[in-house]
Amino acid sequence: MPKMGDAMTEGKVLRWYKKAGDAVKKGEAVAEIETDKVNLDLEAEADGTLGELEAAEGEMVPVGGVLATLVGPGEKAEPVQRRKTDKKDEAIEMKGPRVDRAAGDGRKRSSPLARKVARELGVSLDQVQGSGPRGRIIAADVMGANVGRASARPAQAANLESKSIPLTAMRRTIAKRLAESIGPIPHFFLTVDYDVTNLLALREQINEVEGVKTSLNDYVVRAAALALRHHPNVNASFGDEAIAQHGEIHIGIAVSTPEGLITPVVRNADQKSIMEISNEVRALAEKSKNRKLKPDEYQGSTFTISNLGAWGIEEFTAIINPPNAAILAIGAAKAQPVVVDRQVVIRDRMKVTMSCDHRVVDGVAGAEYLRTLRQYIEQPVRLIL
Repeated sequence: MPKMGDAMTEGKVLRWYKKAGDAVKKGEAVAEIETDKVNLDLEAEADGTLGELEAAEGEMVPVGGVLATLVGPGEKAEPVQRRKTDKKDEAIEMKGPRVDRAAGDGRKRSSPLARKVARELGVSLDQVQGSGPRGRIIAADVMGANVGRASARPAQAANLESKSIPLTAMRRTIAKRLAESIGPIPHFFLTVDYDVTNLLALREQINEVEGVKTSLNDYVVRAAALALRHHPNVNASFGDEAIAQHGEIHIGIAVSTPEGLITPVVRNADQKSIMEISNEVRALAEKSKNRKLKPDEYQGSTFTISNLGAWGIEEFTAIINPPNAAILAIGAAKAQPVVVDRQVVIRDRMKVTMSCDHRVVDGVAGAEYLRTLRQYIEQPVRLIL
């Protein structure tokens, strides 16, 4: 199990793409691994043949623990010592009745997670067929059995099926971090309404000249980064002994994936053009959805942007992503009547809400940052000069 992040101590084997005896090529994906941040494909480090799969699907494995053996041409697989976690489980269970183990009492072998899921779903392990090593029952087997039981019931088109969905490592981490954020961090919120008529016109021209489709968010990322140059007190983090003002500007961008929310990072965003930001954001979003992000691509942000405009959300507040001191919540750009020089005209407007950590950014500092951001948003020529 490789270490795929500074805080990673263990990972879960979600599924194996290969089985024992399959030939693999260097760089070929052999398994899907779940960490507390992302789901990633584990690639073979060399050409060879897979030996015994030491970790079953659904099992947690500590960093450095054995997942499988890879045998080279002419080599013979040697027995691999079971992981420490397995030994610990066996030692604990040996102290009491040997529950769900293939022993003298005839009960089946099962993982601790499988037993926990079985209790939550009310599934008897005696009725579950194990797919793990040596017939061991894993969590996926229990959930599959529960689905089978549900499908055998009379159809009730008007009712939804009640079910228990085990937390993924990412969802567990999201819950923990957001609870840690909204609790200890004293949030306050500042909302502004920007005129983006000129910005949308600039975007249309750049798309036509470059022959590509940039998003409105690409311009917001650059604008936010340039505004941070003028307000280093916002590009900061709170510490127990001091407030750290960061010398570089790294913008985290909230991206939704099937497993949960992740924030890939555009590093040194203030030094990149709109096209560079657009290409990088597109590549990072694709990596996020395909579980290809590396730790240095989603760690180390100094400021975060969350944009729900594409979903038609006009205004919302976002929870600060620690250790950042602020986050921007971007709403949808919308044409609406406004008064300009005492005349009613149609302009494109966009609401932006800034969530601030009051330990680092006070009300005036947040307001001054948003005023500077307004200059870049409403006078977008500043973004390309």
